Amino acid sequence: MFNELLLLKKEKKSYFFSIILILFFPLSILLSSTFTNFSVVATCLIFLFLTFKEKDYYIFKDKFFILLLIFFIYILLNCFTSINFQNSFSRSVGFFRFIILPFALLFFIRKYNFRYAKLIFKFWTVIFIFISIDLIFEFFFGYNTFGYSNQFPGRLSSVLDDELKIGYYYFGFFLITLASISLIFKKNIYFTILSMIVFTIISLLIGERSNFLKLFTGLILFLCFWNEINFKIKLSVITLIIILISTVFTFNKDLNNRFKNQFAHYLLQNGLKSYYHISTYGAHYSAAIKIFKNYPIKGTGLKNFYFECIKDEYDDKKFLANNARCTTHPHQLHLEILSQLGLVGYLIFITLIFYFLYRSFLNYLKYKNSIHLSGFIFVFVSIFLPVPSGSFFTSFGATIFWMNIGLTLAFEKVKQNQF
Repeated sequence: MFNELLLLKKEKKSYFFSIILILFFPLSILLSSTFTNFSVVATCLIFLFLTFKEKDYYIFKDKFFILLLIFFIYILLNCFTSINFQNSFSRSVGFFRFIILPFALLFFIRKYNFRYAKLIFKFWTVIFIFISIDLIFEFFFGYNTFGYSNQFPGRLSSVLDDELKIGYYYFGFFLITLASISLIFKKNIYFTILSMIVFTIISLLIGERSNFLKLFTGLILFLCFWNEINFKIKLSVITLIIILISTVFTFNKDLNNRFKNQFAHYLLQNGLKSYYHISTYGAHYSAAIKIFKNYPIKGTGLKNFYFECIKDEYDDKKFLANNARCTTHPHQLHLEILSQLGLVGYLIFITLIFYFLYRSFLNYLKYKNSIHLSGFIFVFVSIFLPVPSGSFFTSFGATIFWMNIGLTLAFEKVKQNQF
C-alpha cells in the first residue's frame, strides 16, 4: 500500500486528487452530506473535464448512460409540473451528479490498467473494519470509541451518533469488502469466510431489521454465485451463521424483542395484513399509494411527499400510526418513485435497472469477477427485496447506491485475476 501511495504522488494533480477523493469515499459518507456531496461533485467535475480534454466520449455512447440521461431529463421536466417547484428543483438538478458518478468511478478505477484499484479497496477495507470494531465496542460498552451513544435499545449507530442509518452503510460496503478481502488474501480463502461470518453477526447487532435482511439475502446470493469455494463449504458457512444468529437472539433480549417478538412472532400469529395496519411503515405506504392514485402519471415531484401526505384526504384511521404517516419519504423505494415521479418516471427507472442487471449478470457469467458480483447483488437486493428502505434520492443513500453501480460497471468484462 505504501509503494502505491508513493507512486500516486507522481501522478498528474487531477488524477491524484480524484483518487484521494475516492479513497476516502467511505469516510466522507459518514462525516456529513456536505463532505459526501463535495467528494461526489468534485470527482464528477474532474472526470467531465478530463473526458472533454482527452476527447474520450465513450460515456455518451453507453446504453446505460443514455437510459440514465433520459431518467434525469424526465426528473428535470417533472419538477416543472410538481406540486412545489421550488422544493423539487434543487433535488432534481442535483440528481445529475449520480448519473455521472458511476462512469467517473469506472474511469478512475480503470485508468492505467487498474493501477490503483487494489489501493482503493485496501483503504475501503480498512475503513470498514474500523467501523466494524467501533460497532462491537458500542455493543459491549453502550457508546462507541468516540464516546457517541444513541437512546434506542437494541440499536447501534457507531460514528453517526443519533442517526440510525449505519445499517444501510454497512450493507452498502459489506459485499465490496468481502470481494476485496478475497482479492487481497487470495492464498487464504478462509480469512474471507471468517470475515463473512463476523461481519454478518455485526450487522445483526446493529439492530436494523430491513438492512440486516438485505445483507443476509445478499450474502446468500453472493455465496451461490461465488466460485472460490465448493457447495459443502458454502452450506457450512450458512449453517454456522444461522446457529450464531440463534445464539445471539437467545442471550440478547433487545435484539430478540426487535426481531422475534415485534416482527417474526407477530407476523406468524396475526398475519401480514394486521402488521401492515399497526406499523408506522403501513401508514407511510398507505399514504404513498393514495398519492400515486391522485397523481398517477407524473407524481408530486421530488421532495414533495411530506407536503402532500399531510393533507386531510390521506387521513386513515384504519392505521394505528395514522398520525405519523407523514415523513420526508414513504420508506419504500418503489412507492417513493411512484408517488413522486408517477408511472412514467417509474417505468423509465425500472427499464434502466432491468437493463443494468441483465447486462451485469451476463458479464458475471462470462468473467466471474467478485467485485462485479458484489455490486450487482447489492443493486438487485436493494431494488427487489420488499422491505422498508431509506430515501433513494438523499446524498447518503444515493451515493452508496450509485457507487455500487459504478463498481459493477468498472469491473464488467474484467477477469478475476486481470488486475
